[in-house]
Amino acid sequence: MCDIIDALTQHPDGATLSALSVEVDLPKSSTFRYLAALEMRDYVERTLDGVGYRLGPRNFGRPVGAVRPDRLLLTAKPLMERLVDGPVEACLLTGLDGSHVRYQWVTSKFPADPRVPRTGDRDALHTTATGKAVAAQLADESVAALLTASGMRPATGRSVQTVPQFLRELHHIRGEGYALTTNERYPDVRGVAVPVGGEPLALGLVGLTATLTDDLVPPAVRRLRRAAAVLARGLR
Repeated sequence: MCDIIDALTQHPDGATLSALSVEVDLPKSSTFRYLAALEMRDYVERTLDGVGYRLGPRNFGRPVGAVRPDRLLLTAKPLMERLVDGPVEACLLTGLDGSHVRYQWVTSKFPADPRVPRTGDRDALHTTATGKAVAAQLADESVAALLTASGMRPATGRSVQTVPQFLRELHHIRGEGYALTTNERYPDVRGVAVPVGGEPLALGLVGLTATLTDDLVPPAVRRLRRAAAVLARGLR
């Protein structure tokens, strides 16, 4: 970890996972686990594009945890309102809460729909796109411990049901930069989500599988990434 911090001091604008793994002479998987642990403690933070890493608040002497929910929501709400249109039923801002995730804010066209979570609700990591996007920012060992503590009760027949299967999916999510669920929480709902750099947060969209079709996922990811970058910048 100290080698990683030392390396990042030479890259004030940030460095990619691949570049850091070469510089500290570690496998990418090990480098990612160390970075995730450092990020959780604010020694490291993501760059605005969500791809690179740079030194975080602790290293620059800024107060850790200075950004609280009021500041977070002030930045997030306008972004989320603009994302809810067309086939999108709701936009979700989700953060880690113990062994689950909690919806920090929900913007929905149909708030009375029982399939749409409410602000403050908690949900499992393994059945939602935002839960997966949050988990992808943690080390595999941490995720395995959380899933063991909470259990992996399936919500539908499409739900991920084993820790190894979930960890394999997280590796794919880290590579692609977004998480996707299809009929895993409800049998007719699709979700897509991206991580928000700096804290274990995720921003996601949900819609009916029949309307939020496969061809609409890539543009949804692009919109989410732009919004997540703005949100990460606002948090700083």
